[in-house]
Amino acid sequence: MDALISYLRDFVSLNQVLSPVYLLSFVVVGYVIFKWRGREGGQAGGFWSFLFPRRIWLSASVRTDLWLFAIGQMMILFKVGARFAATPMVAAWVVVNGPGPVLDGVTVSPVLMALILLMITDLSLYWVHRAYHTVKTIWPLHAVHHSAAVLTPLTAYRQHPVGNLVSLTFNSILIGTMYGLVIGSLTNDVTFATIAGANAFIVVLNLVVTNFHHSHIWVSYGPVLERILISPAQHQVHHSTNPAHFNRNFGQTLAIWDWMFGTLYITRKDEVVTFGLDGDADAALMTQRLGPILIDPLRRMLRPAQ
Repeated sequence: MDALISYLRDFVSLNQVLSPVYLLSFVVVGYVIFKWRGREGGQAGGFWSFLFPRRIWLSASVRTDLWLFAIGQMMILFKVGARFAATPMVAAWVVVNGPGPVLDGVTVSPVLMALILLMITDLSLYWVHRAYHTVKTIWPLHAVHHSAAVLTPLTAYRQHPVGNLVSLTFNSILIGTMYGLVIGSLTNDVTFATIAGANAFIVVLNLVVTNFHHSHIWVSYGPVLERILISPAQHQVHHSTNPAHFNRNFGQTLAIWDWMFGTLYITRKDEVVTFGLDGDADAALMTQRLGPILIDPLRRMLRPAQ
């Protein structure tokens, strides 16, 4: 019972993009977009059909999203990935065993620290995400996420269970090490809670745009801002079957990493985007059946030549 209460408390907190707070903001911001486009003459029909169209939410792809979401939440409830999620512990170890502060007497404000942690996290997630696309051994796990034929906020949880464990491991090592090195170089007065605490910048971004990254609603920031922040449109392009869009926009929040490392794609008004995978190797995933989606990636990892 304690585990269930802890799980429910965490789910309604600001750590999950499907928390009630973020879903409410999705509806509110969606309403603003709906009214804005209606004023410009580019939107017809009612608000709820605009935000939750039946053709998308009743699709086989969304049903698969729900199954994978349920499996992922069961893993959290029963702490299946607890030993793989060790970012704060890795960071704390690096702080204790690292070289220590290099800037004596310098005080780092909480706002600056939050910004630093955001950039570290986002840079690490960029490289982990890019590795999923470029390392053939682990691509089949991430292909599950890209097999979504439609995008909804649920698609963020469309992850293979083994992929969840691999991501937790990669993120714990990479983000934890970078946290420890940066925080340890700034101060030796750091607590476990500081490292594990929620980042105010991430909360604000989740409130405003995160759930639109996996949605049917096209929101572009324009060519200037899309070099700084990843727009929902840029992430939708990342899910495209168009070869021109392949291996682009790996960033989660910041577009500067894609810009720096040559993977940035700036969206245009006339983009035509179809979601999913159209290669023969991924055909089993596009059946939207849970069995092949769970089994085929493991088969491909164990027998890559077949």
